[in-house]
Amino acid sequence: MDKVNQLVQWAKERWAVIPESVVFVEVAPGNFGAEASKTDSIRLSVPIETIVKLSDAAAAFKKPRNINAFAKLYLAHQRAPQNLENSPFREYIASLPSAAAINSPYVWLPEDLALLAGTNLGNSLRENVAALVEEWWLVLSVLPEAVPKSQKHYLNMKFYYEYKFYEAQQLHEYVLDDLHDNWTSFPAYLWALMIYKSRSFPSKLLAACGSVDALNFVQDDVAILIPVVDLLNHSPRAQVTWGVAEGHFVFEATGHAGGQLFNNYGRKGNEELLLAYGFCLADNSADTVALKIKVPVELLPQLELHGIVLPKISDYSNSVVNEGKISEEVGKLSLLPYDEYKDGLLFFLGRDTIPEALVGVFQWLVKTRWEDKLTLRMRLSGLNHLRQALESKALLLDTSKVAGSRNSEATSVYLAGQNRILRAAVTLVKRREKELLSEHKSRVLSLKSVYKKDAKFARSFLVTMGVACYENIVAQELTDQMWLMYLIRCYNKDQYAEDAETRLPLWIYECFVRMNRETDITAHEVVQFRELYEGLVIPMKQVVPEIYNVGKWTVRELVVSAKLLDTIGFVRGKSQECFLVDDFTKSADLV
Repeated sequence: MDKVNQLVQWAKERWAVIPESVVFVEVAPGNFGAEASKTDSIRLSVPIETIVKLSDAAAAFKKPRNINAFAKLYLAHQRAPQNLENSPFREYIASLPSAAAINSPYVWLPEDLALLAGTNLGNSLRENVAALVEEWWLVLSVLPEAVPKSQKHYLNMKFYYEYKFYEAQQLHEYVLDDLHDNWTSFPAYLWALMIYKSRSFPSKLLAACGSVDALNFVQDDVAILIPVVDLLNHSPRAQVTWGVAEGHFVFEATGHAGGQLFNNYGRKGNEELLLAYGFCLADNSADTVALKIKVPVELLPQLELHGIVLPKISDYSNSVVNEGKISEEVGKLSLLPYDEYKDGLLFFLGRDTIPEALVGVFQWLVKTRWEDKLTLRMRLSGLNHLRQALESKALLLDTSKVAGSRNSEATSVYLAGQNRILRAAVTLVKRREKELLSEHKSRVLSLKSVYKKDAKFARSFLVTMGVACYENIVAQELTDQMWLMYLIRCYNKDQYAEDAETRLPLWIYECFVRMNRETDITAHEVVQFRELYEGLVIPMKQVVPEIYNVGKWTVRELVVSAKLLDTIGFVRGKSQECFLVDDFTKSADLV
């Protein structure tokens, strides 16, 4: 608490205005905040000179760069005892918490990190650290020779080559070995990142102040650190305003007697809160679940042509600092189109929303060569694949081992929120599936319907395989074989005597004719399907000749039938029941 009091006094000596009704206190062990002694409008103002800016880093390193990486390195540099004494931000930097006190998952014990398995945060943390190591390495590599380095500088560089081989416990111990004088180390850089992620404001807030160096506004994500104001804790319901006036940054809010004075960091999900601040909110209306979809980069232009808007992290987060973001100016990198998506497309699900672009990606990824526009089959199949992905992700969340861990409260809140959002998303997808099936039921054909309507076809499976009902077909896993035979039966529809009971769909016949015309069968396919032909078709030709000895029932028809089933069919639900969709004939309605 002494350091906080010294910070407040330091700020006041530099003409910061802090009302007497605002008192800074320790609201929880290691967590400081502000309280109001009376209900009133509160205005805090902090001089621009006390704010840590990118231009300060540029002045210190004599190498201006338009990225936050140099600002982070500058913060670590200023914290070093040999530099802190003469730093213009001495009391502010001295008051900043350690990495352990922030308690981001970056510094959690391995056993606590294991509790995050199956979540986006748990799966991506090591990847994030790797990106940060690259950023740290690149910014050190262009640090001017004239800048005095820490004594262990060259020893620090070894970490770049060795960290990939670190076990989890070894990495945990290393990042917490944050010696202030060793300012070029990766632990020092990680600490600075955590400070910026948990306390920074966007530099553009100072744009109206003419005395601020233009360097601070060259990118949207340039960050600043504002003493005193960054002590205020977060509430998503706090009504606050930020601005500049007369060379000061100004914070305004309404204080309530005896209550904490809050800032509002903006809409942040629990994953972002946990990584940046080390806590979660139990009832967080801004909570999200991240879903990463691996898509071949060469398909991305096609997705965009079909109207899919590829996601950007800025669409979902108002975080000023993105970990591992390497500037082209530092790394001298020449980024290729879509390089940012080489590891996958990252979508975020809200508490009751699913991004339409996410649905669209799944629907276009199941496209067949017959489909050049969004079809009903693609819509239904894409929704089914999305539902499976959501259900699989929910199953990975394990809350049974959370109790007793050091970070059990935050982990429990995080996992519960993730699970709730995923379950709600599954419900939304199921609802959309049902609505589509109901709206277009005349164009969707189920095997159960075929079994009920085509009695002769159903009886043929009774006499050849002993299946007395549709449930037996499912139980004995004969649905695929039954579909293959039914498609060939439809192809031979003109060879049967027409009657109402066995009227076969014309659209399936037309699709089969087209597939047959477009198919060149290979020798490999003949070998692949011969066993099925001999075990299925030949016995049925012998026992039920009135169906299977009429028309064409060769290996070729079996191969074509399999290709057609993949083209006009989709599977749905846990049972993976296959349905056929009429999308490719003149009788098909517009989607």
